[in-house]
Amino acid sequence: MGYQEQWNGYAAFKVQSGLGVPASGAGAKVIRQTGGQGIRMTKASIGSKEIRRDGMSTRGRHGLQKTAGSYSHELSIGGFDDMLEAVMRGTWSAANLALTEADFTSITTGANTIVFASGSPIALGVKVGDVWRLTNHSSAANNSLNLRVTGVSSTTITVAETLVVNAVADTDCDLTRTGRVLVNPGPGNLVKRYFTVEEYEYDTDQSEVSSDAVWGSYKLTMAPNGLLTLDTSLVGTGRFDPLASGASPMFTSPVTSTGVPLAVVEAKVRLGSTDLVDLTAFDITVDIKPSSPDVISPSPYAPDVFNGSETVMINMTMLRKDLLALADFVDETPLSLHVLAEENEVAPKDFFSLFVGNFTLGSVDKSALAKEGGPRTQSVSVPADLVGVDSTGAGYDATQVKIQVSNAT
Repeated sequence: MGYQEQWNGYAAFKVQSGLGVPASGAGAKVIRQTGGQGIRMTKASIGSKEIRRDGMSTRGRHGLQKTAGSYSHELSIGGFDDMLEAVMRGTWSAANLALTEADFTSITTGANTIVFASGSPIALGVKVGDVWRLTNHSSAANNSLNLRVTGVSSTTITVAETLVVNAVADTDCDLTRTGRVLVNPGPGNLVKRYFTVEEYEYDTDQSEVSSDAVWGSYKLTMAPNGLLTLDTSLVGTGRFDPLASGASPMFTSPVTSTGVPLAVVEAKVRLGSTDLVDLTAFDITVDIKPSSPDVISPSPYAPDVFNGSETVMINMTMLRKDLLALADFVDETPLSLHVLAEENEVAPKDFFSLFVGNFTLGSVDKSALAKEGGPRTQSVSVPADLVGVDSTGAGYDATQVKIQVSNAT
């Protein structure tokens, strides 16, 4: 048997029907990755405390078994929906919520508004932080744009993008909340999902398999001249199997998504009411803090994986041009964040959207003065304690985080 080359393998995962029911066969998805620890099984080492008269030690024993894993990825459309859904403990909505003239009779457009002649955008399901598209509008330049909703009332949708003003009532256009939306579900509706993860090596024809694993966190990161990166992690009960040649791989023909990596240069980051054009670093982490407890049991595994409350943390570094962020920090101003990453294509552009609707800043720190040329920067952080559920009410989702993707499946 030859040695295993470091590139010649893959990791794949599949949702289980429940705890203690490992997944196998068809239907698995390849984890597109750029690195990371992958699956790791550990055991506690239990040392003997015996005091021997020969000056040597009695061999200890193995204790409880633990499993955990982490992966790094380049974010792409459709590549990580199952992981995001698992961490959010929600369920993706049905695709493409569509509104027609039957819902609003006609619309007019302002520079940043879509005004209904009848019907209420709120009652029809429009929420702040959504992304909508106009089609068949009489002003062609308004069509097929990804419109970020910044406000909604009983008659009007306000968007971040600039529209062609058209005061003539349009009775033959459509509005669509493109793709699917994922939010934190309400009380009693959180969904706990368990996964089986297989890491298969072609050269050895063997696999490492971890079952009863729970995806527990994701971190989205952006830097200049880079791709949007996603880091995910999972925790298992400790169940782990090294499969021999002939029994590997366990999954049959896992499927790889085909979306291209999203580039930072095509992403928009909106903080409050401003699109930021001077960021030098950005990251956001969502974590449900899964853990597998130590118990007294004849089994070396934990009985389950236990999740905590969701936490959200945000970090940004930007060129310093004013003291507005510092003023928001001093005044404890509630803010929102909207990240929209689009593919490099002609409109309508596929997209990934992430919205956080209710937080305050935790610190604003300026960089030191220096003799070298270059801009002064400031680092802004939002700790988990300062991010909460959006309780604004009508026109807002009661969630900490909202994700929207343009793909229907």
